[in-house]
Amino acid sequence: MKTLFVLLLAVSPFLARAQDPDSGDEFDLDGKLTECSLSETGGTSLILDNSRTKVGKDFYDLFYKYWTALPTQADTTQQRRLTSVVPSVDVVIMIEEIPSPGTANQILISIDDEPVWQQFVQARYDLLESDAQYALNTVRQYLVSYQETQQQLGSKDQKGSGVH
Repeated sequence: MKTLFVLLLAVSPFLARAQDPDSGDEFDLDGKLTECSLSETGGTSLILDNSRTKVGKDFYDLFYKYWTALPTQADTTQQRRLTSVVPSVDVVIMIEEIPSPGTANQILISIDDEPVWQQFVQARYDLLESDAQYALNTVRQYLVSYQETQQQLGSKDQKGSGVH
């Protein structure tokens, strides 16, 4: 038995070998990891997940899926001029799950620490999808309104010269 153990120890370095970094074998991630570059003209947004249960995580996943599928321009159904949906400034979107008694979970979405959307959501996936879509539309309208306000405040009429 002792001889077999010593023999295995002596042969084991020849049986195992490290992965060759130049082999060119890449891991297939099924398209889940994609690389993209940020444009220098547009801003970046960071979506943070602070969920505590599976329902909160599912809501975050749905919201993120819908967020990444947003078009680059807002709808023009209300006769507004085209405004970029992606904010031109850096924003942090926090999706937080607030513990609540009962079967419904409370989700709070805040942008730069300002609450924008808060609602009780249920665990049914079809209801989560509609709630995530509704939350996305609310966040989108908030960002469009915020951008329009910033543009109005940055106009020449609003800046002033500082002379009274």
